[in-house]
Amino acid sequence: MIFGIYSDQSKNFFNPTNPKIGNEITIKIRVSKKLGPVSGKLYLSTQKHSHKYKHSIMKLEKENEFYWYFSKKFTLTNRLIRYHFELDFIKINRKIKYDSQGIVEKRPIEDFVIIPDFEVPDWAIGTIYYQIFPDRFYNGDPSNDPVSGEYIYDREPIKKKNWDELPDPDKGHIEFYGGDLKGIIDKLDYLKDLGIEAIYLNPIFVSPSPHKYDTQDYEHIDPHLGVIVEDSENLDEKYKVRTTSKKNLIESDKLFSNLVEEAHKRNIKIILDGVFNHCGSYHKWVNEYKIYGENEGIANNKELPESEYFYWHGEEYEGWWGYKSLPKLNYNKTMLVWKYISQIGEKWVKHPFNADGWRLDVARDLGKGKRINKTFWRYFRKIVKKANKNALIFAEDYESPKEWIESLSWDGIMNYIGSMDPISYYLTGMEKHNDDFKPELIGNSEWFIKQLKWAWSQLPLNSKYVSLNQLSNHDHSRWATRTTKKIGRANTLGHKEAEFDIDWDIFKIGYLMAFTLPGAPGLYYGDEIGLPGWTDPDNRRTFPWKKLHENLYQENLNFMKNMIQFYKEHNVLRNGSIEFLSWDKGFIVYNIWDNKENLIVIVNINNFTYKFEIPVWLSEINNGNFKIIYSTKTVTGKEFSVYNGILEGDISKKCAIVLQKI
Repeated sequence: MIFGIYSDQSKNFFNPTNPKIGNEITIKIRVSKKLGPVSGKLYLSTQKHSHKYKHSIMKLEKENEFYWYFSKKFTLTNRLIRYHFELDFIKINRKIKYDSQGIVEKRPIEDFVIIPDFEVPDWAIGTIYYQIFPDRFYNGDPSNDPVSGEYIYDREPIKKKNWDELPDPDKGHIEFYGGDLKGIIDKLDYLKDLGIEAIYLNPIFVSPSPHKYDTQDYEHIDPHLGVIVEDSENLDEKYKVRTTSKKNLIESDKLFSNLVEEAHKRNIKIILDGVFNHCGSYHKWVNEYKIYGENEGIANNKELPESEYFYWHGEEYEGWWGYKSLPKLNYNKTMLVWKYISQIGEKWVKHPFNADGWRLDVARDLGKGKRINKTFWRYFRKIVKKANKNALIFAEDYESPKEWIESLSWDGIMNYIGSMDPISYYLTGMEKHNDDFKPELIGNSEWFIKQLKWAWSQLPLNSKYVSLNQLSNHDHSRWATRTTKKIGRANTLGHKEAEFDIDWDIFKIGYLMAFTLPGAPGLYYGDEIGLPGWTDPDNRRTFPWKKLHENLYQENLNFMKNMIQFYKEHNVLRNGSIEFLSWDKGFIVYNIWDNKENLIVIVNINNFTYKFEIPVWLSEINNGNFKIIYSTKTVTGKEFSVYNGILEGDISKKCAIVLQKI
């Protein structure tokens, strides 16, 4: 039975969307008239675990031929509030509870949450990201390239590779290609033309690895990505001179400041990657390779005061996941680590650097114990926001972030739970590393809807609109390769196999879904041209600038440009309400709307044309015509008619379309 009940925390049903203490809050719910007269109650709780509720009668605010709209107003105090609804349908003699996942049937209530003084930057809502792995994007300054044999990393001499070579499946951790910040500056106009609104940079601070998740110096940009003024002809001294020279560090920092300035001129934000759970063994506090002197660092002298900055097992400092090259920072013992890392967070978001926020690496792993973790991140967020009130903070997290959002620890997350995972499984059955295949999830619309409704319920208020929707990134296989539905990695199947059997129809459908489901849609560099690749290190191939003119790359690039332009033309896609209207095996329809626009997205991943009857009366539409305003395939001028609230028509195989009422 379709009940036609809906509420969420978009501006359609909740106001103001960035609630402050003392604000008058308005909560709304709409209820279909099809089931006859109804009365509504709002159940509120200020208890931590929602055991005790106070309820109040909601008043009828307005009505139309389809719906009654009920509302309730109250003043927000400093208490976190949880709420859900109870509707009493008189005609059918039934009471229905409605919460953040929808109608409550055979499951615990999952309340909506109001978090006093929780605010996200307006610019971050639905913004379009482009993630860059700097060493692999573009080499703008060959003079700063790492030199083969320049130093030992992970017990092997590093290697400088030619731009068009592929990453070695077993040596990716020591291979460098020479991409840098100058290269990003050189390509800002390309990104602007693509339609990008924010760049998320993988780590750029001084570090010995290509990925730089093992920080050597949080206070400066790595000169291998920045500027090398002072150098040494002596290979044994080269790395030390390059990464510790004050002139190199100062000039590299200035180049980053220039990158931010040039990006801001083009209305592009810059997000930094903060690796604060652990540092690297090259860091001066550890100094494993004696870059900072013979007696500096705990690797050379365990009695130093810095020993308190780390966890210890007897005589050995603890490495994250057991990796000695990644010493885990101790947030349980001393506030000095708290203050230092928070000062780093503050430094890079204010003048003269003016970055626009942080992505927090392995954020849930930081410290030991959930209480310490959430409390530190709340402290960090407060310091960063004080320095730059428009800074965004989102975390790498693979589970429910609800506790952290409620604790004012993060603004949002990398949206694995609401984007990469469900879209990947629904369209391809593939796990995000291409390590597992679940064919039973392909086209399983009921599973997909259930997963998304759960994910949205874990992202209160505006968190779901600022969380990063990606299908590829530096940690997982490329989306293009995942559409092959093949289990494998570069060291088992080889590089070339990642390029064969790509399903470009599914590739395009996936991105349309990532751009139309709630969140901030993001591309991983090269996704705009369909760059293939298995999981790390194959997902870190260099951007093939010299091949950009090739037909397939151009076709994909044009698709992505057109889709981004479409997204920008319809602001409802950034923060509208969303509801599923119809679904079947391999077929799904959802409605996105606000008080200005009403769009219907139809997805068919079956290998046949699908004839549909969609109950658009749920979208408050009874009669009229719709037209296709966007399609993943070439479809022009096609229209559909609505009679008595039902939209009839068909959609071709492996295609997604967006409709708008004429």
